[in-house]
Amino acid sequence: MEFGIRALREDDAERVAEMAAALSAHEGMPPPPFGSADVMLYGFGENKRFDGIVAETESGLIGYTLFIDSFNIGVGTPGIHMLDLYVEDQARGTGAGRALMGAVAAETIARGGSWIVWQSLPTNKVAIDFYTHIGSRQYQAADFELSGMTLTEMAAESNWR
Repeated sequence: MEFGIRALREDDAERVAEMAAALSAHEGMPPPPFGSADVMLYGFGENKRFDGIVAETESGLIGYTLFIDSFNIGVGTPGIHMLDLYVEDQARGTGAGRALMGAVAAETIARGGSWIVWQSLPTNKVAIDFYTHIGSRQYQAADFELSGMTLTEMAAESNWR
């Protein structure tokens, strides 16, 4: 399968949202509340919060990655936090995932960064096998989230803004 890698464009919004839902389904999760309008709002313009790269064949997109700039105090350098990496089932094993990771690595270096981090559900064996295969290391860390009412309550306790 021949494919190319390129930057996310506005006309990719619907397909990227579809693949984000497919990623959630692959992980046994319900579809995320992330649609094409969110790709447009947060991937472009003055509210931009992430960048993206897509893998594409003649017939359309087969994969994507979304990422944000970050900084690691422990290392003392900038890097990239990869939010999502997904390749369609029929395109797995073609090198598309590796090409997307390579593009993120190149973008990391171009931005003066020295690392990429991401999360994977421990039950996503396909992803973990891929990440291990490309030479990444899994480090011991505990992921935490503050959201919903807990986030709202924590913010209300603060005198910030």
